[in-house]
Amino acid sequence: MFENRALAYEGRMRAPMHTGPITIPVVVHVVHNPAFPAENISAAQVESQIAVLNQDFRATNLDRVGVPTVWTDRIADCRIQFALATTDPDGNATDGITRTATAKTFFSAEADDVKATATGGADPWPSDEYLNLWVCADPQTAPGNSILGYAQFPGGPVDTDGVVIATTCFGTIGTATAPFHLGRTTTHEVGHWLSLRHIWGDDGSGCSGGDLVDDTPNQATQNFGKPQFPHISCNNGPDGDMFMNYMDYTDDAAMFMFTTGQSLRMNACLDGPRASFLVAARAPAGDLRPAVSSMVAEATPGRGEAAAPRSVPSTNSSSSGGAGAVADLEGEVALLRSLLDEINGVLARAPHWSAPGTR
Repeated sequence: MFENRALAYEGRMRAPMHTGPITIPVVVHVVHNPAFPAENISAAQVESQIAVLNQDFRATNLDRVGVPTVWTDRIADCRIQFALATTDPDGNATDGITRTATAKTFFSAEADDVKATATGGADPWPSDEYLNLWVCADPQTAPGNSILGYAQFPGGPVDTDGVVIATTCFGTIGTATAPFHLGRTTTHEVGHWLSLRHIWGDDGSGCSGGDLVDDTPNQATQNFGKPQFPHISCNNGPDGDMFMNYMDYTDDAAMFMFTTGQSLRMNACLDGPRASFLVAARAPAGDLRPAVSSMVAEATPGRGEAAAPRSVPSTNSSSSGGAGAVADLEGEVALLRSLLDEINGVLARAPHWSAPGTR
């Protein structure tokens, strides 16, 4: 149902349900080993990451001038913004940051152990109301195979829904280390959380895959470091790979943009499997915690990552005031239309059902 919605949005057969920007409440779970005090990152470092997310998803990042002229008309303001939560699940005031001491020195992406107190991590807040970001030292896909972060796609368990980022590539100050010190690992992983796929289609080094977005050129495989434009693969000349897209693997200082097609796909996600965020309490625009991110980087290779196809069901919570009433109404409409899409999908498939032993 989501893919049908995304296709309709990209083909301009249907428009996103919300017209203004949507603000997603964020909780950052800082999981740190007291033997390494730097892992307990500062609130300022957390705020620097929120600032980067807001710049990148609203296309206000100053380094977007690095996008080649042939693609500047594809740079998208995704109308998605982020704010540290001001209220916790019990209704208490919060700064949107939790801090959990652990004896662990690394975490397993396969076991998702950073996401539960029982396994040395931190329990999530309700994932239909908050984007859960876990920050920890050394996430790994296998012993000794360290990665920068990983995300959960829409479609799976609520108790592991969210994004995990290594302490060394979160935000723009403190422990953030070049070449992943401009917050773009989190931008990339939140893109996955909102249904975006890797720009090269995850087909190895072949040219048969795709990211289900029409305005991102097909490319053979991921790019690292700081490629020179044009970088041609999969007969995609003369312009080549869109390696400056946030969904590639280049250095932070070499990625600058989401496209219009990617924006439509993310908004289809917010109108569909993540529609609960349309009715969740949203901070007003003036409440977004300000911070300034540096746009300077050094060049070194490598970006590791893992992503699992999982997600969250939708529920709702209320907001107050005129703006809140409008937000509630938008969200209720989104949830209703999402349900109608599911019903229509069932009806569309009904003629193809057959009894056992028949075709």
